[in-house]
Amino acid sequence: MPQSNLAHKPETAQHAGYDLARFEHKAPAITRLPKREHIVHPIKILFAAVMLVSMISVMLYGRVQITELGQEISKMQAQLEELNSEKVRMETELEGLMSLKSIEETSVGEYGMVRPDASQVTYLQVQQNRVETVENEENFLDRLLSFLEDIGISF
Repeated sequence: MPQSNLAHKPETAQHAGYDLARFEHKAPAITRLPKREHIVHPIKILFAAVMLVSMISVMLYGRVQITELGQEISKMQAQLEELNSEKVRMETELEGLMSLKSIEETSVGEYGMVRPDASQVTYLQVQQNRVETVENEENFLDRLLSFLEDIGISF
């Protein structure tokens, strides 16, 4: 009787070509590792504390600077208002001193001046359409430029 390869069973189950158990999916074995205690290194704690303290210090320093600058601005504004009121007072005083009435009172009272009378006034008549020109002497720069042109250097 002829035997076919399909019906033939391996004689040994050890044969690798026919071992189908190797292709079956088995669940992987899960092994639990022992839990490690989470230990934070003291240097990390110290670093975090230093960073926290430095950040708080920078924030406080910024607040102090803002407060000081606010106070300085308030002082400067008060000084500006005082100077503006002093300026207004001085301008008013200057306007009072520069008025014609106050100038006349000062000139008559302090310097003894009087208004001129008709005998002290002299009128001059000037001819119309008369133009006189005065020529100025050459200055140093003009003489220097003419000297340079004479020697052949022109600008």
